Amino acid sequence: METLPTWFWIIYYIIIFLTLVSGIINWVRRIYSPLAAITIILSLLTPLVGFLYSIGRPVGINEYEYVMAQFQMRNLWSVFIVFAHIYFIIWGFMFFNGWHYLKKLVPYRDMLVEKIISLKRDIMKAGR
Repeated sequence: METLPTWFWIIYYIIIFLTLVSGIINWVRRIYSPLAAITIILSLLTPLVGFLYSIGRPVGINEYEYVMAQFQMRNLWSVFIVFAHIYFIIWGFMFFNGWHYLKKLVPYRDMLVEKIISLKRDIMKAGR
């Protein structure tokens, strides 16, 4: 039975693990909380489903070829596996975009607090 190279599986499981960690981080921080919960569930479920699903593949094709062939025939489990991986890609963009947004938010927060305090002072002076 053919399989994908070992380096591919190492990189794949590292990416799945990082996806799980990013989901946990966002769930704890309550950022994208429902999506983070979905990410946590899918990052645990997708490798398991993919492994169990690829056990029944015929001799001579690897896991990727089997899932893509079954996806073209609209097999439910292969559709789940493909859409879960598409979700992981979208989640990665959302996670890194959110991370960038959070880093930018801190200076703007301080600036807004300063503006509110100065506006309060101006209103107090005008009220006298």
